[in-house]
Formats: sequence, C-alpha cells, structure tokens
Amino acid sequence: GISSWLKKNQSKIATFPIFSQVSIAELGGYTQNVLLKDSDQMSMASALEVRVPFLDHELIEYVLSIPDNIKYPKYPKSLLVEVLGDRLPSEIVHRKKMGFVFPWEHWVKGELKDYFEKRLIRFSEREILNGDEILNSWKLFLNNSGTNSWLNFWLIVVLEEWISKNI
Repeated sequence: GISSWLKKNQSKIATFPIFSQVSIAELGGYTQNVLLKDSDQMSMASALEVRVPFLDHELIEYVLSIPDNIKYPKYPKSLLVEVLGDRLPSEIVHRKKMGFVFPWEHWVKGELKDYFEKRLIRFSEREILNGDEILNSWKLFLNNSGTNSWLNFWLIVVLEEWISKNI
C-alpha cells in the first residue's frame, strides 16, 4: 500500500520532481489521514465497498516519476484528462469544482430527529425562553419551510446537552 511505499522510499523523496514531492507530502498526510479515513468511514457506514483506483501503488510510482514540465497543469487534472481523451465528457472535465458537504439536514430530519426533538422540547421548557417559538421553528424546518437551518437547532441541542450535564 501507500504507507509501505512511503516508508520504503523515504530516503529518495528529495530526488523526485518538486510536484511529486508535494504529492508525496499530500499522500502521507491529508490523503492518508483524512480523505481515505473519511471515505472509508462513510462508505462502511453505508455498506458500500469503495475502491480508490488512482491510489494503486504502481500507478503512483509511475506518475511520481514523470517530470514536472509534463505534469504542469494547464487546468485541473489536465494530465489525467489528456490521457483519458474523449472518454470523459467535456461537461465533466470542465465543471466547477464542488466541495463535499455532509448531509446534516438529511440526518437531522432522519435518524437524528428523535435525538434533536427530545432536547429541543427539554430546552423549550426552560422558563427563560420562548419555547413555543423554538418548537414552531422546528416544525417549519421539518416541513421544509421557514428560514432556520439544521445548524440553528444543532446549537440549541448542544447547549441543552451542556446545561443538562452541568447545571
């Protein structure tokens, strides 16, 4: 795997082209410790088997050995796009970059709904607040109306958890 390749080639890293050195740093850090861990966790939670074909150690070794002047990007992932040629539609190649967003709203309205609701009810019963307003906002949120996002309710739930454990 990647970890063993990185350990085995530690002494040679300085001999790679500069872009490859940056890629090696990303592989050993963010890719391995965050991206792969997160994709592993999320795929297992959804009972999916996920393979990461571009992290095949032979492919990585080959790409790391390519000189920077060939890899210098004309646009994002240009080397990969050019290798694949017409197999990738233009709308895929040149679409705007999109980040990954956790589906919090879906979770809050789904499997976390009861957890949230119990705490929101408990919080709304506190005398210093207008509890009816909180619960009305919650109902609007559940019905896809109103202006509150899941984050507003998350903040209340976290506060309620803290209050119930500390006061």
